[in-house]
Amino acid sequence: MDISPTPNLSPTYYWEYFQYVLRYVANHYALLLDEREQAFIQTFESSSFSAQCLYLRLASRRTLWFQEDLIHYPEIPDLEEAKTALFHMNLLERIGQSEDQSVYACLNNLNKTICFQLLQVPGEKSPLPKSVSKPHLVQFILDNLSKEDVLSRLEDLQISLIRPLQTTYFHFIQFLFFGSRNHDLTDFVVRDLGHRQFIEIDEADLVPYFSNREEAIQKWRISIWREWFFEKSKEDHVIEEVMASWQLNMWPLVPELLELCIGSFERTLFHVARWLERQGELELALSLYEESLAGASLERRVRLLVKLKRLDEAKMWARTGLELITNPRERHFFEDFLWKQESKKQVKQVTASLKEAEKLMISIDWKDRVEEGVADYFRNQGYYAAFTENRVWKNLMGLWFWDLIFHQNKTGFHHPFQYAPSHYARENFALDLQEEFQSLLPLLDDTEQWLSFLQQNAARNQGKMNPLVDWQNLDFELIQRLVGVIPRPALLEVVNYLWRNLATHAKGFPDLFIQKGEEYALVEVKSPNDHLSAIQYFWHDFFRQHAISIRLIRVEWV
Repeated sequence: MDISPTPNLSPTYYWEYFQYVLRYVANHYALLLDEREQAFIQTFESSSFSAQCLYLRLASRRTLWFQEDLIHYPEIPDLEEAKTALFHMNLLERIGQSEDQSVYACLNNLNKTICFQLLQVPGEKSPLPKSVSKPHLVQFILDNLSKEDVLSRLEDLQISLIRPLQTTYFHFIQFLFFGSRNHDLTDFVVRDLGHRQFIEIDEADLVPYFSNREEAIQKWRISIWREWFFEKSKEDHVIEEVMASWQLNMWPLVPELLELCIGSFERTLFHVARWLERQGELELALSLYEESLAGASLERRVRLLVKLKRLDEAKMWARTGLELITNPRERHFFEDFLWKQESKKQVKQVTASLKEAEKLMISIDWKDRVEEGVADYFRNQGYYAAFTENRVWKNLMGLWFWDLIFHQNKTGFHHPFQYAPSHYARENFALDLQEEFQSLLPLLDDTEQWLSFLQQNAARNQGKMNPLVDWQNLDFELIQRLVGVIPRPALLEVVNYLWRNLATHAKGFPDLFIQKGEEYALVEVKSPNDHLSAIQYFWHDFFRQHAISIRLIRVEWV
């Protein structure tokens, strides 16, 4: 994270943000912190204001080492005093002071000119041409200079490097506040500059994400390891190192893995296994997939078993997938796989559906805007035509049930930057609010009143983050036309099903809506080489079952 000086904010806005985080952690996690974390907070808070600001500036950066003479922050007037205080409190060190420091890591933070100067021996020709790339230059230094050599030459060049210490505690405190490594103090900046608007939640209503230290430590360990893996996997010949680290750091978590951390672990396992597949390590990948019953891992297990010619096992796990998985995209894979096995001459359901699609000839001039080309065709035929895809359905749901989505704001919000309560994606989310949901459905009996209700919600919450509302593509005329022609019982079937399955089914809807008088259709557009996804097939089938007009069009160029 880089919290550089930003206009329209106070000069020490980052200090104010961290005070908010510290206050939250003190209120909710005081008993969860260990002695070292508590000592870090006490040390930080006992330092001067200037020292605190300097520490936050440096610790918030991804840079490890900083050139001391280049550090300049206008809002910290007494920089030398701040540095002295941080050195004294063991929150800052100079390169060469610590035995466990990563001296070579400073090479990534030094510019190319200085790296060349480190190599240069007086009176001798440079061992590398000036045109060499920075990575090759750094590698040459690693191969030819010891850590002592690097330190000595930095001293000769009068280059002093410093780095903040105890940053693990600093980042862990933010992790407790957000419940994730994907957020940091930058979120405050983004909000306060108006780039994103969130539902206003009183600080007193925020509840801790973690209920005990074990949850926090497990998720922290998984997050840290995953970040390490993503970086390490970019290197060559590291399979053995990655798997050794997995065995040492990840597998020991499995017997005591807490519910809050299962999702993070499953996703990490999937990333590692897919990487192994791409490295050609099929058996090793399979051994990881076998430890998971998540839909994505089950699908990959079936695919790998087929590759390995273990068809009976593949069919068994496909049947298991059908028993365990509710996500339509994942279910369709298992359904189609088993159906295909019944007869090798059969084709997938989605493929069969696409083969039966109606053909439409349009100019190849629309090749890069195929949906717009089809919309233009229908407009020329006298139809109203608009892009719908997921946005119209999500906008309709988000505005209609806005208050329900944010209803449980005293149990589902852990920090001010959530776009929905944390239980939004859980299966019981809809069940817990079913009575309130049903009470809002009769609004549709009076379309004018219902539309006014949506518009009032939009005006009251304009621009605020909502997992369903797309403010840039909110079109009330389109919504009005849609509900005006789709039979009311059928529309309510869609709304009911979507509400119960928001986390998995709020996508895959047809591309266009066309209308001419009472005639209408939801139109899925496919270019000559495009494919129909399983979730798209699901909604097409759902619409047909409830007598909602659906057209699947395969474009042919002329």
